[in-house]
Amino acid sequence: MNTDIVIIGAGAAGLIAARELAKAGKKIIILEAKDRIGGRIFPLDENEFGYQAQGGAEFTHGEASVTKSLIREAGLTYISMPSDGEMWFFDGQELKKGYLINEDPEFLKHKDEIGKRLRELDKDTPISIFLNKFFSDEKYEKLRNLINSIVKGFDAADPDKISTFSLWEEWLGQGEWKQGRVKEGYGAMINFLESECKKYGVEIVLNKEVKSVEIDGESINVKCSDDSIYNGQKVVITISLPLIKQIQFQPAIPEKIKAVDNVGFGQVIKFLIRFKNQWWLDALDKDMSKMVFMLCVGEISAWWTQYPEQYPVFTGWIAGPNAERLKSKSPEEVLNLGLASLSNIFKVKEEEIREKVVAYQIINWPADPFVR
Repeated sequence: MNTDIVIIGAGAAGLIAARELAKAGKKIIILEAKDRIGGRIFPLDENEFGYQAQGGAEFTHGEASVTKSLIREAGLTYISMPSDGEMWFFDGQELKKGYLINEDPEFLKHKDEIGKRLRELDKDTPISIFLNKFFSDEKYEKLRNLINSIVKGFDAADPDKISTFSLWEEWLGQGEWKQGRVKEGYGAMINFLESECKKYGVEIVLNKEVKSVEIDGESINVKCSDDSIYNGQKVVITISLPLIKQIQFQPAIPEKIKAVDNVGFGQVIKFLIRFKNQWWLDALDKDMSKMVFMLCVGEISAWWTQYPEQYPVFTGWIAGPNAERLKSKSPEEVLNLGLASLSNIFKVKEEEIREKVVAYQIINWPADPFVR
């Protein structure tokens, strides 16, 4: 089949690239390996959780000017995180307020020393080496636990790999921590982009796993696992980074593959549990009614709610090295880890929590063959 441009991947990047190129007059075909569009945007059944829950991308981070522009264009609603929402941290023993690292009492206690050590660095280093070099004493144990939890939980990163320089602004920057949601969910944005693509004549073909890309003179040949072939003048590849090396390129593109290998990415197992009620509000002698996020030490890096909405749903987050290590676990095993985590945090028997479970979904992104 002939076209101007073949786009591989019908996630957010592939869809918006297709729309912009089609608006410019190009004939576009998108090839998607999954049986759905959206990539790492994955809306869940609204009836199952009581709202438009997200199994993949859920938040907007930072200024997000392109995303917010698209939200307005699609007639959707951007919601900033509530100003009265509370961040909590579980250090393995005690649940306390304080999630943003630059507001945490333990971080503030050592902030000047951290800043001094950061400014002394003339060469980047993984954060684990930075901590072991300057903050290895026993008196810094809580600080190390806090930083490692932030790195693994919020950044979904491996402390042995993530750049200390990359965290400098996050820790010591004066900018506002900006985060929000799309009220209607990211699925609505994907639906908008799909309708836009179709309006401009883009063809989206599902269940097409690409195996090879061959450059033949002035054209390209894209071959799929079912032996179908798509021809065009250009190819745009928007798939998940770990999948790019699975495509056979002719001729080979070693420089680009090396560049791909040098781009970091975080692993995530995300799961949602719906309960009969918000049992955690009465579990501890603490006012948890405004809790938004709860960062944790342990295999479960974080939990969050939909505050200010009062849905009886917790979203769990296994990130970074833990997600890679646990990717072979069954959904039931991941659920058990989640219930054990909540039992430990709120000092409620696991059996009592399990009895309140109405529904759950485990989205194991590292184990997904078309994401990894």
